[in-house]
Amino acid sequence: MIVLLAAGKATRVGGANKLLVEAAGEPVHEWHKRAASGRVTVAVVNAKHAQQVREEAPWLSSIIEHDAHDGPGGALLAFDRAKPHGEVVVLFADTLLQRVPDVHGDWVGVAPAPGRVWDYYDKVEGWTRGVPAVLVCCGVYRFTNRPLLREVLEALVAEANEVHIADVLRVYSERQRLSELVIDGWQDAGDTEALRRVHRLES
Repeated sequence: MIVLLAAGKATRVGGANKLLVEAAGEPVHEWHKRAASGRVTVAVVNAKHAQQVREEAPWLSSIIEHDAHDGPGGALLAFDRAKPHGEVVVLFADTLLQRVPDVHGDWVGVAPAPGRVWDYYDKVEGWTRGVPAVLVCCGVYRFTNRPLLREVLEALVAEANEVHIADVLRVYSERQRLSELVIDGWQDAGDTEALRRVHRLES
């Protein structure tokens, strides 16, 4: 199962639901539909956007309404309470992929960080000029231990107003190993400038 987290304030895209904004000429939810390749997909959205998402993205298996602004951890907990069983791939709404990975185990999707040219020291090349290849989380994760995930989420949400995914990963990985999975073709659609840079990829 795939869960799309799209319940945030989305201030960087003018308050619109991130599943409904356009990237390279089509709504972001269409990108997710293609990438999901027929797999069961659930979305967590703010209640004020729920009806519009239902109407414009009828391919979604279900929609969970979540109005608390408690970060990705809170939205993921809302999903977990509604759909408590089975392994899950968590995907941020503003993470665009060619295909959602179907790789077993617990992992964090990583990709080279978008960046600019720097002068920096490389262990092989020495001082060089270029874009450093730093791997960052790119908004896709897989969890197999759902009881542990629930325990982690409930504890974090109880102690903080906003729970970032980094907090979830840190605590979860203390008891269940998370490997890194390099993701090819990741595109960020998190703000209006990033949306302008999105381009269609060859299948």
